[in-house]
Amino acid sequence: MKMLPVFAALSSLVAGSALAHTQHLEYARVTKVEPIYRTVASHSPQQVCHTEAVHYRGNQRTDTTPVVLGAIAGGALGHAIGRNKSNKRVGMAAGAVLGGAVVSDVQRHNNQPRTVYQERCRVVQSSVQYHNVLDGYEVSYSLRGRHYTTMLDYDPGPRLPVQVSVRPGY
Repeated sequence: MKMLPVFAALSSLVAGSALAHTQHLEYARVTKVEPIYRTVASHSPQQVCHTEAVHYRGNQRTDTTPVVLGAIAGGALGHAIGRNKSNKRVGMAAGAVLGGAVVSDVQRHNNQPRTVYQERCRVVQSSVQYHNVLDGYEVSYSLRGRHYTTMLDYDPGPRLPVQVSVRPGY
């Protein structure tokens, strides 16, 4: 039986606190809705190209191996063309000199400086574009004769649901 007074006290305390703080939903009249924008910059990569002269210098090193091989090939060819022993020797000597000279000229021509035009490209971040992005809405509304302003991420329309809380002022 001692529990009954404790239970009664607790239930009156709970009931009192429930009455002390109540909430309900009301609809306020929207008086003004203004979209709020912010400006955003976006950088676009851009490819920039130009034509550039590239200078090549041939190999300055003189390699004797190709000249010797050219002389041997020319000598063999001259020896093969000759009909008798004497002509074969003359053909071999002339072929060797001519083969060596031809290869030497080719090497000299390859060692000449030359210019080649090449297109060079690179990516730069130079193009900037600005555009407006909707940031939200500044909403003015009135409830029970008082005026309020708030920021929302949507346009509420003509009425705004408002959670009203009532509690005693003690």
